[in-house]
Amino acid sequence: MTLVVSAYWRDPVSGETKEFTDWSEGRHMAGAERARTELWGSTAIRRRGAKYLPLLAESDLWITPEDLDDFVVEVRELLHHLDDLRVELKRKADCALPHYLHNFLRAAEYAHAKGGGVNIT
Repeated sequence: MTLVVSAYWRDPVSGETKEFTDWSEGRHMAGAERARTELWGSTAIRRRGAKYLPLLAESDLWITPEDLDDFVVEVRELLHHLDDLRVELKRKADCALPHYLHNFLRAAEYAHAKGGGVNIT
């Protein structure tokens, strides 16, 4: 199985929860199922102050609209430490880690525009 990142929001008229997943160019990708523990739940990610992404080691992740800005800061911080993360996680320069992190930021941008949040399932 593959982890998928999506934006979600509550429709202001119907009250229904809506979801958008960008399937183009792999923008939905958040890693293989094993990435829950091997990547997002790793000591390397936690050591850099991540508090949201490590939760994937235990369950699906639902970032609320109220937590969205903090989630974006967390993802940007991980991108800032990308080279060190690659070394510590023993990933090659062409690994998908930056692609996943940028996918999270794109989903967060879409969610922000809709007044919603992000889920990774």
